[in-house]
Amino acid sequence: MKYSVIFTTSLILFTTSLLAQYGSADEARAEIIFDSFNPDSDTIINAGILITLEKDWHIYWRNSGDSGIPTSFNFDVPEEIKITEVQWPIPKIFELEGYASYGYEDRVVFPFQIKIPCDKTLNSLEVAVEIKSLICKDLCKPFNAEVRKVLDLKSAYYPPTEIKELFIKALNQLPEKNDVVNIEAIGYSDKISMKINSERLNTAKIKSAHFIPYENGIFRNSLNQEFTKNSDSIVLNVEYDQFRTKTPESIEGILIFEIRSEEGIKKISYEINEKLEVSNNQK
Repeated sequence: MKYSVIFTTSLILFTTSLLAQYGSADEARAEIIFDSFNPDSDTIINAGILITLEKDWHIYWRNSGDSGIPTSFNFDVPEEIKITEVQWPIPKIFELEGYASYGYEDRVVFPFQIKIPCDKTLNSLEVAVEIKSLICKDLCKPFNAEVRKVLDLKSAYYPPTEIKELFIKALNQLPEKNDVVNIEAIGYSDKISMKINSERLNTAKIKSAHFIPYENGIFRNSLNQEFTKNSDSIVLNVEYDQFRTKTPESIEGILIFEIRSEEGIKKISYEINEKLEVSNNQK
């Protein structure tokens, strides 16, 4: 059973709001946050969209999985200002009755950067973001908000300690560009098999491995994926979706490892884009 989605006129009006500093619903709130900025030296401002959710509610990743819709962001800034793409922290996998989805609970920051011209002619900068998403618990509700915030470009800005800590946490949760693992990906009739090795990964300490694609509808969404350990590598098998929309020529997404350490279990993730070889043995 997938989540039921409630779309009524009154609910949409209730969950869509335009406020000076933040957008909110009963179960979720969004706001724009800025990291430190010094007008005498900085031409790049680290910023983020902070979404705070009530207990047990979650919002979705760029691939929502079996339920929900992907969260999207649409920016409105002055023409001379450049905005980088929003970055996506490693999502959590939610499972209900055999269906899996990808997203976030509690608090999540989606970092991005604002690039301002070296010859700063603006005295202040207003950033507006339109957010479209769905928030879910036992049921789902639309979460659509337009949030905006103004930053004085003539004065130094220092965020509260809590905001600074949220930025640090978010940056630590971003998938890394992959220059660590080597992947040989082979496609079969019902799955792909990834042989993964790396001199920097101790396979004995890997508790789990999971691949989440950027595109939905190709691979089966699941809480767990089958993997085996060898002395110098692991093999991760990812099943195709029963009704897959296409047979891919490459695999694009994030590879997540749970690693045993002295501090406990930690997650590391890498962005991957690998060519998929087709096996002559389709079993």
